This record gives sequence, structure tokens and C-alpha cells, in this order.
Amino acid sequence: MKFVAALVLMAMPLTAAAQESALPALRASHDPWAPVALARALRRAGHFVEAARTAATARDVAGRWELARVRLDEGAFRPAQAACNALPPGRDRHVCLARAYLVWHRVALADRELTTARGMGAPDGELDLAEADARRMAAELAPAETAYRAASQAMPNRPEPFVGLGEIAEAAGRLPDAEAAYRSAVAADPTDPISALALGRFLLRRRNDVAAALPLLRRANDDRPGWPEALTVLGDALVASGDGAAARAAFEHAVQGSGTQPGAQAGLGRAMLLQQQWAEAEAPFRRAMQQVGTDASAYAGLAEVLEHTHREPDAMQAWDAAIDRAPADRTYRLRAAELAHRTQQNALARAYLDRVLSDAPGETAALVLRGIILAEDGDRPAAREAFNAALATAPATERAAIEQRLHDLDQPARRRH
Repeated sequence: MKFVAALVLMAMPLTAAAQESALPALRASHDPWAPVALARALRRAGHFVEAARTAATARDVAGRWELARVRLDEGAFRPAQAACNALPPGRDRHVCLARAYLVWHRVALADRELTTARGMGAPDGELDLAEADARRMAAELAPAETAYRAASQAMPNRPEPFVGLGEIAEAAGRLPDAEAAYRSAVAADPTDPISALALGRFLLRRRNDVAAALPLLRRANDDRPGWPEALTVLGDALVASGDGAAARAAFEHAVQGSGTQPGAQAGLGRAMLLQQQWAEAEAPFRRAMQQVGTDASAYAGLAEVLEHTHREPDAMQAWDAAIDRAPADRTYRLRAAELAHRTQQNALARAYLDRVLSDAPGETAALVLRGIILAEDGDRPAAREAFNAALATAPATERAAIEQRLHDLDQPARRRH
């Protein structure tokens, strides 16, 4: 997640419904605050060009603040720097300039502005938030967390400090703290698409709770349509839910918005696999591999394509490439073992299974496949031992099939063809 650059540098009566659905009413409003409110809604919906144009029409200090926020959110350093310099002299201008330098990834220059801002009075929430983002970009995570906490206390109705706290806690493996922070971000501003995406992604990837993640991800996409990052995570959730058609539409939309969005091409391939469009899925997987050579999921997806299109030697190479890029993922080794067994390479299959079972001795599928191979190789006592070990870990739905394999060991041996 990119650092949140949204600033609220002065109080103003802005609408709470800062999302796509609010735009028609705001465009029609004749309220004197309408241009600033509309610019804010446009910015949060991702319509940066129109947001900048609208903010510029306000021709007052509030409009200049909002224009600065637009430029910061879109990540354009030179326009952001110019917009910040157009703000009234004072501490907030220096905080704004610090954020502009963070857009440019120049922490030292941001620190210079923050030092000046700190010398102009006691810290406030905006200064704490900018300080937190600077420390985080400098990989100084403990000071960053302290500053995010100070910002969250100073601005309890702002989601950005809570999102920052959640991301730091998640990176440190403190998942309960991360979830609590993300939920606080959503509670602080239920209309914020960034918070909805952060919590939805966490629930999907860390909790594997697709049902809870989907409404949040759909809301993030409704509030900020065409957002490639949110579309990609939504596509992942739809794949997990088994809705291949909707997932494909989400990934295609993400690719249209940004052809280099991480995960979008591989996700598009997975959605096609879900629809059993094996040949069509090959191209997005290969594009994903070109874009991110370390993406193990792209190689695994390509391996599935190659298996289903009867190119087993190439599929084995793809599984090996996936394993090289994600050596801790037992699923890839197990799939490689299954392919080796199907192609009558039992020695190779056993090598994959040995590694899987050394990492997870109770892996049911690996134990069953080991038992099958041992039975085919004529070692019935060892096969029985493997099947019995599998029974000890198997879910109830798989026990009958394993018991049948144990029963089959008592039958006359059949030669494998």
C-alpha cells in the first residue's frame, strides 16, 4: 500500500460522502463550499484530473489546500511541490512540502521540512502523520509506530494513522494488532476506500475470510472505480469464492487501468483457469512472469496450463521454477510430485514428497501419494504405514477413500500401465 498522502490541513465543512455515488449531487450543488467538497470527493474517487481542475476554481485558501492534496494523492512530485508552495506561509506549508518530498522518496529533504515545522510550534496530528510516514519510509519502524499512535490520538476521525499502524503491525506478524488497527481505520471514516481496501485485503490474505472481505473490497471499488490495486484484490477474492467470470472481469479492468499492476496478469490467468480456459490462460501467466520474475504464482499457473495442454516436461520445469521462487510453499512440491507420479517418475515424486513431509510430517495428501507409490513399487508394509499415518490426519470426508486403499493392499497386486 502506498503511503497515504491525503491531508486535511484546515477545517472545512466537507461532505462525509466522499465517494463516487456522491459526485452527481455535488456537481449540481450551488453551495459556496461545493467546489472544494466536489474536489475532495473526486480525489477520493480517483478522478485526479477533474479534482485538480475543480479545486483550482475555488480560488481561495481552501481550494489551494485541496489542490495540494490532489497532487499529493496522485503522486506527482513537481505539481505537488508547486501546490504546496502556493499555500500560505507557515507550518502547514512545510508539512505539505515534506509530503511532496516523500512522494519523490527523498526522506532527507522531507526531514528538513519537518524540522522547520517542528520549530514553529507544538506538534499536531498532521505533523505527527507526516513524521510517521517519513520514519516508515526510512525503515525506522518503532519511531514510525509511535508517531502514528500520536497522530491517531490527535485525529481519531482520520483513517490514515490507523492504516499506517495496521501495515506496520502486519509486517511484524502481529496480526491481531493489525486487524484492530484496520478496523479502527474503517470505523474512523466508513466512506474511505483506502481503509476498506486495507481491511478487505487483510481479511482475505491473512484470515482467509472471503465472505467478510468481499463486501469491503466491493465497496472500495464502488467508491473508487477503476482503481487497479483494489480491482486486483477484488479479483483474488472472487477467484477464492469460485466466481471465475466476475474475477476475470475485475482483472481485465485492472489491466486496462494499469498494464503493470502487480498481480493483475497472474490473477487474470487464474480466473481463466477457473473457467477451464486452459490455452487462453497461458498468455497472461507469461506476461506476469515477464513483469515480475519472482512471482511464484505465475509459474504455478503456467504449470497448470502446460499440464492441461499435455506438455508435461515443460510443466515440470514450471513447477520447479515455482518451487525455486517460493520454497516454503508445500503445495507446489506436492503438485510436482503428483505430476511426476502421473508420468511414471516415481523416484522423482518421492524426492518431492520427502521434502514436503520433512516440513509437514502430517500432510495427508503427501502421505496418501507416498502410500500409492510404495504400493506400486511392491512395498506393501511401508505403504500400509503411510496410509495409516494419513488416516490419523485426514478430515472425515477423505477417510473412506484412504480406508479403501488400505483394503486394496490385501488384494492381489496389479501391474501399473
